[in-house]
Amino acid sequence: MSSPAPLRLALAGIAGGLAALGVYAAAVEPRRLEVRRKTIHVRGLPDDLEGLRIALLSDFHAGRLTPWSVLRRAAEAAMRTQPHLIALTGDFVDRSPDDLDRAMDAIRELWAPLGAYAVPGNHDHAVGAIEQWRRAIAGHRTLEDLTNRYVLVRHGEATLCVAGTDDLEEGSPRLRLPPPDLRDLTILLAHNPDQAERSRREDDAVDLILSGHTHGGQVRLPSVGALHRKSPIYDHGLRRRPWTQVYTSRGIGTTFLPVRLGAPPEVALLELTGRPREVW
Repeated sequence: MSSPAPLRLALAGIAGGLAALGVYAAAVEPRRLEVRRKTIHVRGLPDDLEGLRIALLSDFHAGRLTPWSVLRRAAEAAMRTQPHLIALTGDFVDRSPDDLDRAMDAIRELWAPLGAYAVPGNHDHAVGAIEQWRRAIAGHRTLEDLTNRYVLVRHGEATLCVAGTDDLEEGSPRLRLPPPDLRDLTILLAHNPDQAERSRREDDAVDLILSGHTHGGQVRLPSVGALHRKSPIYDHGLRRRPWTQVYTSRGIGTTFLPVRLGAPPEVALLELTGRPREVW
């Protein structure tokens, strides 16, 4: 017995809708780059650091799954925000060290007055690109490698500590920060946001951790959220913890499958304030 016409029409509509959703997830959303602006309250922020703007770019995943044009647009979008500082938090390549040149070419013009800093991600290690990555960062005209190290930057009368760690999964994260009384604000670059769970010690005194890695799930469904979570705590966006705050970027590229749904690529512009929230 053939299906009633209304049922056939309903099934056809569902099939058509799923096909359209698949096309959108593969061809549209991975290229729908967003500049996501977020104000972050930092208790005790010095006046000289009020309004500090940080551009965060993460997870380029340069390779066949991520068009070079998306990487280039992300770098251009970051520069248009006129950040004081730029942070790049790893996974420059996806599957091959040969793609690192494409990532570096896309970000060749990055510059910020308080510096542009980078740490590697798990993919950079896993595909054997880490030594090439270090040479590429060293050869960039403005980028500085912060793997397991920190720099102290004076801005007015305030001292900003910008630090970075190696990847939590594939690298060897080890970092000792200067005493808290030598720094007014500490920002940590860590590819994996779960690094925050290792930064609970009082002598760490990290005010803000900048991360990526999760891609915001890459595919998110209404009422369900991310179909695959790389972190049980830090999914995407800002998460406040008793000892620090973590901002996790959705990233720019894709991995495993060249699709995004409900998690468009982003460049984050984070503006710091010490003002009470009712004043924002």
